Amino acid sequence: MLHDTIAAISTPYGKGGIAVVRISGDDTPVVLRSCFHTTGPDPVENPRRACFGSVVLNGETVDTCLVTFFANGASFTGEASAEISCHGGTAVTAAVLEAVFRAGARPAQAGEFTRRAFLCGKLSLDQAQAVGLLIDADTDSRRRLAAGALQGALREKTEGMRTRLTALLASLYATIDYPEEDLAEQSTAEMAAGFSVVTEELHTLLATYRTGSAVANGVQTVICGAPNCGKSSLYNRILGQDRAIVTDIAGTTRDTLWDTADFGGITLRLADTAGLREEGEAADLVEQIGVERSRRSIEEAELIFIVLDGSRLLEKQEEELLSKLSQRQDAVKIAVINKADLSPTPKLNLDMVQSMTDAAVVLSAKTGEGMDSLAKAVAAQYETQDRSYAAAPLIWDARHKATLEDAISLLETATQALNAGEPADGVCTLAEEALASLSMLDGRGVSEEIVSEIFSRFCVGK
Repeated sequence: MLHDTIAAISTPYGKGGIAVVRISGDDTPVVLRSCFHTTGPDPVENPRRACFGSVVLNGETVDTCLVTFFANGASFTGEASAEISCHGGTAVTAAVLEAVFRAGARPAQAGEFTRRAFLCGKLSLDQAQAVGLLIDADTDSRRRLAAGALQGALREKTEGMRTRLTALLASLYATIDYPEEDLAEQSTAEMAAGFSVVTEELHTLLATYRTGSAVANGVQTVICGAPNCGKSSLYNRILGQDRAIVTDIAGTTRDTLWDTADFGGITLRLADTAGLREEGEAADLVEQIGVERSRRSIEEAELIFIVLDGSRLLEKQEEELLSKLSQRQDAVKIAVINKADLSPTPKLNLDMVQSMTDAAVVLSAKTGEGMDSLAKAVAAQYETQDRSYAAAPLIWDARHKATLEDAISLLETATQALNAGEPADGVCTLAEEALASLSMLDGRGVSEEIVSEIFSRFCVGK
């Protein structure tokens, strides 16, 4: 199947200036010469040069196009491939693709081009996943993460750890094969120390998951507080557009609004909720349902913006909300002291608020003053300040996380066994399993089922 020649439209469906039909496989030169008639240089004989000509179907010219051919080993997929740039439009693009199919190519499956790049060794599996993340990126932070991951920092880091583990295993093998001779390059203490160093590096890499996941997968975020404290104004300010209705009437927001925002270097899956009231205080059944949904959203949130009106003292229900949320260890709590335009110096007890949350920021959602401080507070919690995703490796996928956790557990057990003087063959087995787990980060040893599942999420033309 890898040697089949495949083709697909790689640009979005619909009208546009140009469309691109991509071809890849051993028979790409044959397919091109069958359906493309050049008016100048032959693209196959002039790789990486755009050549002008016509695509022909059933003896009729479909469109005038530019074709660029890439030789085996010099393309995205690693195979011989070509890109046909034709006029954009649904009918003309479909006709060009049909001509390519008639010339011998078959329809590509979802993600098959990138999958071939992985199988040909052009990309590691984490880089291939970064391609999918880049295509799907709907925030600048996601784009930056994906672009950085494509440069291969994780692959380089993984390869370094694999090399050191392999050297440690070589010493263990020598101890097992020649127990009476001192052929091991490292002593038992040195090998245990070596395992510990690699384990610490794995822990450091694993710790990046919180940041990576916050950017790539988003953080479930809720804006909560009493009625008329400025929740909807903050929601609109973060989104940069008027999505929620804002009035001076308490209880204007009656249902939970959801949207996605790039803020503080992470992706917020942001919810604006109805103002919280004491039981029985809701004006009507609709508001009562909205308040109940608000409570559920707060319980499920990973990041909570607690909006407080800085122009007045805290109300009893706000103190109770802060007290309850301060017990949450599974969420980041940031107090937003709003209405700085009315009261630059908050009238509430700021020290108490700060003691019950992870951070407190004074701002005006109405004017925007202080929003940069809120963004910095978020960035500080998720360690995204001035982060270069290309300079240091970072993980974002649950598969990466599980793989690292397995490798860490195995290496820690191997180190304990080595220090306890247990037989070297048992230690060696644990270290080999850790090496296998580590290899799965860049795709080595990953099952066909996992590979297929990953690439099934891609679009057909990629």
